[in-house]
Amino acid sequence: MTLFENVTRALARQLNPRGDLTPLDSLIDFQRFHPFCLVLRKRKSTLFWGARYVRTDYTLLDMLEPGSEPSDLTDVGKFSFKNMLDARAEGEVDVPKTVKVTGAAGMSRSSTLEVQTLSVSPKALESLHQERKLTAEHPFLKEMRNRGENLYVVMEVVETVQEVTLERAGKAEGCFSLPFFAPLGLQGSINHKEAITIRKGCILAFRVRQLMVNGKDKWDIPHIYNDNMQTFPPEGVIQASDAGEAHEDFRTLKEEVQRETQEVEKLSQTGKSSLLSSLSKLLGKKKELQDLEFTLEGALDKGHEVSLEALPKDVLLSKDAMGAILYFLGALSELSEVQQKLLVKSMEKKILPVQLKLVENTMEQNFLRDKEGVFSLQPQLLSSLGEEELTLTEALVGLSGLELQRSGPEYTWDPDTLPHLCALYAGLSFLQLLTKAS
Repeated sequence: MTLFENVTRALARQLNPRGDLTPLDSLIDFQRFHPFCLVLRKRKSTLFWGARYVRTDYTLLDMLEPGSEPSDLTDVGKFSFKNMLDARAEGEVDVPKTVKVTGAAGMSRSSTLEVQTLSVSPKALESLHQERKLTAEHPFLKEMRNRGENLYVVMEVVETVQEVTLERAGKAEGCFSLPFFAPLGLQGSINHKEAITIRKGCILAFRVRQLMVNGKDKWDIPHIYNDNMQTFPPEGVIQASDAGEAHEDFRTLKEEVQRETQEVEKLSQTGKSSLLSSLSKLLGKKKELQDLEFTLEGALDKGHEVSLEALPKDVLLSKDAMGAILYFLGALSELSEVQQKLLVKSMEKKILPVQLKLVENTMEQNFLRDKEGVFSLQPQLLSSLGEEELTLTEALVGLSGLELQRSGPEYTWDPDTLPHLCALYAGLSFLQLLTKAS
């Protein structure tokens, strides 16, 4: 993860834990995420990773007929952060006989990140809505309508109050004693330092709401929307703006994962086997995995089926299948490269079902628990694992923040581990589905 992305994610979690504040992941794009900018969404939001939005070259104001400009933005508040650390980039995991990973990332001690939150006021939006109609024949709108794209309007941003230089320094060490860790390339230590200067007025995070186009020149930005709503609904279709499904308990997340796996299950036997073979080679290689995401996103952007280079040419991925695979790639990308390599070893040893059941049982007990506490696991969950498989499993879940103790059966729950375990649960579900088909 880049230093900029590291800091924007940590900032979003500080200001809006488990909320709809999206961190910007690319410094070069910050000018395209100011209030009223139009953006496209490339993947849905879920608990373990946020929605991904990409810029366009237009704003909502570009789509409206000439008229009065909206009033100034509302200053919601100013905040300061010192020595901000991203929990996913800092910590220590020490699993007996396996691996010790330590690292640190954050801002230099002399730096303070000062930000302010600016938003479009309801009054300003209402005035704009009443006074300026949509330019129905605008080429960009016509293109988006023809492609069936959904458009979103940036309504609130978090920006820097003054220029700041951020630094990150860290050290990662690995020590491994079991033979099966040697092929993973997890040895030695790495010292790392980098710095970046962020100018005043740079957007670090943002909130969006969906643009709705009704008829020829009517538009609206509802307060509440869901994934089923369309910016350009078919004529005569009235869409309700019910709130999307929230992750109120583990059952909700489980059902969501099952819906996505059902789309992957529709692939042919050859398609699933080829996809598994491709992923086995990509896991543990962050850049290559991201390239696969970008390939799928590019295909979705063009709105047609695609045949990936890793798949036989006669295996085409539909839009729904690509969306489901992107869903799981998002979860796998949240895992560290070490965890991804451990998943490959777990597939080879055919212990994914045991690991999936372990994570599932843990979250069933603790999903709604927002404070640290002790819980127990059934001894038989791990009884089928041999020494090597148990060690591998301890490392895999330990790097998500869940420390297993062989003495058991009581374990300590840390609420901060929930998003990481959700990502691991989705990744395990996906790979288990593919391994069953191979």
